[in-house]
Amino acid sequence: MNHELLFQLLEVHSPSGHEERMKAFLSEYLKAHEIRTQDLGPAGLSWEIGEGSKLALFSAHADQVSFVVERVDEEGYLYIRMSSIDPRVVPSQEVMVWGKRALRGVVGMLPLHFVSEKERKAPIPREKLFIDVGLPVDEVREQVPIGTVCTWAQKPSSLAGSRVTGPGLDNRIGLYLSLLITEELVSCKLPGRIRFFASAQEEVMMLGAGFAGRSALESGESVSFALVVDTTFGTDHGVKDSAFHLGKGSVLGVGPILSRSHLATMRNIASELSIPYSLEPLTRFTGTETDVLSISGKGIPSILLSIPIRNMHSPVEVADLADVESSLGLLSAALQREDLWNS
Repeated sequence: MNHELLFQLLEVHSPSGHEERMKAFLSEYLKAHEIRTQDLGPAGLSWEIGEGSKLALFSAHADQVSFVVERVDEEGYLYIRMSSIDPRVVPSQEVMVWGKRALRGVVGMLPLHFVSEKERKAPIPREKLFIDVGLPVDEVREQVPIGTVCTWAQKPSSLAGSRVTGPGLDNRIGLYLSLLITEELVSCKLPGRIRFFASAQEEVMMLGAGFAGRSALESGESVSFALVVDTTFGTDHGVKDSAFHLGKGSVLGVGPILSRSHLATMRNIASELSIPYSLEPLTRFTGTETDVLSISGKGIPSILLSIPIRNMHSPVEVADLADVESSLGLLSAALQREDLWNS
């Protein structure tokens, strides 16, 4: 596998609603492989391989969690809102502020000497977190309009063995698999067409997935199934329930809105090829794009494949590349099988 490609994806900042940098990277990368892309505006980017009347949708979201500037105080400090980010992990982190020009900033905090005993025992509340970009207040207000988005500034890096860490593994790892599958299958005889979506705004409103489902059905195309690749919770220190061990393979979703017949086929293929996997019971919704795709039009049979990561929505997410490799083997084999397309 081309591990350098994953690190390149992780270097591209792509906050929800501002996926332009990621779309440009993907377009250039696929152009070099002679694959044409379609810019879907605020819904993301798509490309297609294969031929025939049958159609499968393959979606991996292109956005990442981010902060939004809600006000600038009289000293030039930026106060922020956040969604799906634990305020406890934010203090003392470096961030990128995507204003009229990119600015590097730090999330400041009071020195211990100025904090009361009571305050020391509690996390810093969100409304007291601020970003310092080091500029005078007038320049800050000029360069950083209200509503500016900010992302973690940390660089990805390798840990021991096959593990990697960095912000945005949710869901760069899904995009990575999309590109690897595209390269592996583009010259193969497939049962039909695979339309890939690097979908936008999954972290806030599932906008890209909604467009993917509607656009195919409104054009009169018959969608055989939709396959979503995302991340799920890995076993963090002290957390075992509802989490999955890294390095043990893909995690396949099981739930009321997911296709049981397609899941059975995926499991059969994994067993035939001795590819490890786990099952994730999802009693209601999945929290992924399958929630939208499965109810598009008259319904699209949907499959959810997830890669476990630790420290989700933090600047130090951790994944095991062995899980990417085994997922690549399973997806590549399954997408070439008539039985999956006919499930």
